[in-house]
Amino acid sequence: GDITTLLDFIVESGFDGLQCLEPPWVDPYLVKKKVGDKLCLSGNIDTKFILVKSSKEEVNEAVKHAIKALGPNGGAMISPANFHPQISVERLRWMIEAANKFGNYPLHKSF
Repeated sequence: GDITTLLDFIVESGFDGLQCLEPPWVDPYLVKKKVGDKLCLSGNIDTKFILVKSSKEEVNEAVKHAIKALGPNGGAMISPANFHPQISVERLRWMIEAANKFGNYPLHKSF
């Protein structure tokens, strides 16, 4: 769900990272802007459609979107927000391949 109202509390509580950036409820740009310099951010790959039913191109686009939102200046790990039995191992591989292809620093200027 949407945890953006808890971001200040999470930082003040002394956490170093946040792993529940679940789309579509969490705006990754807002999270990065608000706490991206204080927390390692992980997630933002959809587990209801992208990693269950989507095409390879849709997985690539989801990964690019997450990198564009969370990647600038580091501190990001591209990953699903959670795991469940319906997630496709093939799509997880596609996600990892896309993260390796598009997520190397320095990030491409198109990001």
